[in-house]
Amino acid sequence: MFMKLHKEGVLRGLGGVALLSVLIVVGSRKLVYFDAALIPYLIATIFAIFGSIYRYSVWLSRPPTNILWKRSLKLIFSKYFFANAGLVIKAFFENMLLQKFIGRRSPYRWIMHFLLAWGCVLGFAVTFPLVFGWLHFSNPPGHEHMYQLYIFGFPAMIFDPYGFIGYAFFNMLNLCSIMIIIGTVMAFSRRLMHPGDITTQSFAHDLLPLLILFGVAVSGLFLTFSTHYLGGHQYRILSTIHCWTVVAFLVYLPFGKFFHIFQRASQMGAELYIHEKQEGQLAICPKTGEGFTSQVQKDDVKSILRELGFEFEVAHEKFSVQDLSPQARRQLLMTTQHKRLKGKFDIVRE
Repeated sequence: MFMKLHKEGVLRGLGGVALLSVLIVVGSRKLVYFDAALIPYLIATIFAIFGSIYRYSVWLSRPPTNILWKRSLKLIFSKYFFANAGLVIKAFFENMLLQKFIGRRSPYRWIMHFLLAWGCVLGFAVTFPLVFGWLHFSNPPGHEHMYQLYIFGFPAMIFDPYGFIGYAFFNMLNLCSIMIIIGTVMAFSRRLMHPGDITTQSFAHDLLPLLILFGVAVSGLFLTFSTHYLGGHQYRILSTIHCWTVVAFLVYLPFGKFFHIFQRASQMGAELYIHEKQEGQLAICPKTGEGFTSQVQKDDVKSILRELGFEFEVAHEKFSVQDLSPQARRQLLMTTQHKRLKGKFDIVRE
């Protein structure tokens, strides 16, 4: 039995790879500034791009995530853009930058997740442009002791490699490694302190990504240690180990827990439901007459369930179960059981 591939996912993945290839050739000035030693990173990145776009396409093809994605786009791109701008900025700042949704669980988990997330994001922001040849450094003419940053082949700022800017440029990945190491140690410690969580986790989905991240961060720091304190001793071996840990991370990216990095952005549509419940039109229960959720969310749920083939229409009524408030649903359940059991079910009305 062969697995059926998602046609749109394949086409979008190939399109993403083609676009990235063009950007690499153009951004590196026809590969003039591309470092051939980074080819393993590039191949793994291309694989990760294809796999991530493919899986994202499959994920979006599901009715629930598709409607959530549409709501996210509507939140941003609509005639009410300026009216929604504050909500979009607030949602992005709280959910993407500060990640307050994790902070609601516990301060410990928020610190752990924040370090892991931003360690990876900052690492991506530095590594990918260097791998693609979009950024490079050289000595500017007449400034032998200074460095100049080139972006897509165009000269940009000149800076002192021993100054604050130079220190930040050349040690950003070290900072990311430290953040990731602290985050992974906290994650492993939490699992040891809460052994009950282990029963709900698997090695491939929960522990393996942490081990890969830890390997990337530690091997990266060893490269810096070898350069500054060992005179480059065993640098080739360390760089090979680091290379393959990064390759393992990129290959694992589309298939494992890291993929939620891409999923999180589309979930901003949930903020629209919350906002509509607080400020917009409420759905009124036909039984109790109370508003219990936003009209938009109720309509979306009914539409998705119909698309999936579920029918919840109540016999001899002009409404479905989704039109009822939680209280009315409980009353309906008790009444139904009472009828089925011929009066043996004790109805306790709220």
